[in-house]
Amino acid sequence: MINYDSIKKLKSEKIWFFRFKKFDENRYLITNDIWYFCFLLNADFLNFITWKLNKISKEKYDELSRKLFIKNDWFKKENAVGWKQKSSFLQYWPSLHIIVLTLRCNHACKYCHAYVSNEKAQGKDMTVEIARKVVDTIFYTTSNQITIEFQWWEPLLNFDVLKFIVEYAKLKAHHLKKDLNFALVSNMSLMTEEKFQYILENNIWLSTSLDWDEETHNFNRTFNKGNSYEKVTYWIRRINDEYKKRGMQNRIGALTTVTRKTLPKYKELIDTYVGLWLNSIFLRPLNPYWFASKNMDTLGYSPEEFNEFYNNCLKYIYELHERWIYLRESLTTIYLQKVLKNTDPNFLDERSPCWATIWQVAYNYNGNIYTCDEGRMFSEMWDESFYVWSIEKDEKTNYVNMIDNDTTKTMIKASITDSLPGYNDSVYKVYIWVCPVHNYKHHGNVFPNYSLDNRIKISYNVLDNIFINIENPKYFDIYKNWVWQGDDNKNCF
Repeated sequence: MINYDSIKKLKSEKIWFFRFKKFDENRYLITNDIWYFCFLLNADFLNFITWKLNKISKEKYDELSRKLFIKNDWFKKENAVGWKQKSSFLQYWPSLHIIVLTLRCNHACKYCHAYVSNEKAQGKDMTVEIARKVVDTIFYTTSNQITIEFQWWEPLLNFDVLKFIVEYAKLKAHHLKKDLNFALVSNMSLMTEEKFQYILENNIWLSTSLDWDEETHNFNRTFNKGNSYEKVTYWIRRINDEYKKRGMQNRIGALTTVTRKTLPKYKELIDTYVGLWLNSIFLRPLNPYWFASKNMDTLGYSPEEFNEFYNNCLKYIYELHERWIYLRESLTTIYLQKVLKNTDPNFLDERSPCWATIWQVAYNYNGNIYTCDEGRMFSEMWDESFYVWSIEKDEKTNYVNMIDNDTTKTMIKASITDSLPGYNDSVYKVYIWVCPVHNYKHHGNVFPNYSLDNRIKISYNVLDNIFINIENPKYFDIYKNWVWQGDDNKNCF
């Protein structure tokens, strides 16, 4: 289109830095560092990169100017505002605190991320003493918003300590004037009406796992004391019915971990979610940790196979929308938050930097602190690479040492796409992410190798789907609904 020697001779103070790719036969996609995008026809793109701006139509010129690809009188101010909005999460410090109440579990899921202890194991529960120190450490954060999430393996097995943490944390939040939220991830097999009423009274957000139909769910999520599918679907209905009865807008969140058995049955999976009055579905690929890594021969698939499955799911979800049946796909919605709203959706797995330890912290049952939940999983694989500190008496010491820590600093550096070869050059750079823990598991290095990153293929497929459809009014209306409705539902992600 234009040779390098010609480009070197061109000079302009009108164009701001951008990234681009040939999107289809007739168009290029360009993006900039504050999440703006623009499509340019081939001729317009040629005029743009050669700075022949007078040859671009007024409508397209105005769009490029409004989105700060072309510098204008308000460029510096708008650019600063855009950077502030894009990076607003950097002003906060640990906000999401994941507490592992126990290593015991009554399931033996084939894709479980780490080694679990059986239901009757001794010495695998968090004690009240450790729980108190964990809460004291949590409330030393400078963040005004705190979310405490109970998960892994089955938190309901240590419900008394869960209640202690809720009540102690609410007391501290009141005195320290912090905005406090709770979340609970459970397989629901041990839920009772008494526990549910406590959860409702304390406004604890609930989520669970649902792997499609009875046969697939029970295959993936081995449960020797009954029918796991029957228990989880009973409680999904019960919880959503109670929410509806009380006039509450929220619904229980449900997550699907996609295995090879799921791939050909995408319609049945989605119909199951719709039938249970769930308003969102998170199509999550397998993570290569512990049992999942051992069972990849039977559970696994290639990124291309997952992408085909994902595309089929989206196509079917779009068809349901035409029949006024609402279901939001959460992974697409996470990216849409960035594309349509220019805001970070606070989903830490899709962020650069990933902000392990600085935004998310994982506290193991024994008081050991890890960079993130994925990092903590490695401790159960006899690898302490992501350990940062242990709970001590002084919460200030705990807080300072987990923040000012070489492991924490390395995680931040390894997840900043601005400085990573390949990622920094991508037109999708402002939307994508990297996971240092995932890279360490696959390649033995927290810093990723772009050419070997299969996970990025999934992210690119999601983004390609968005940009293929975003200018079609039918799909754009769906996207807007997903993004702005999602703001009202904390279980969206």
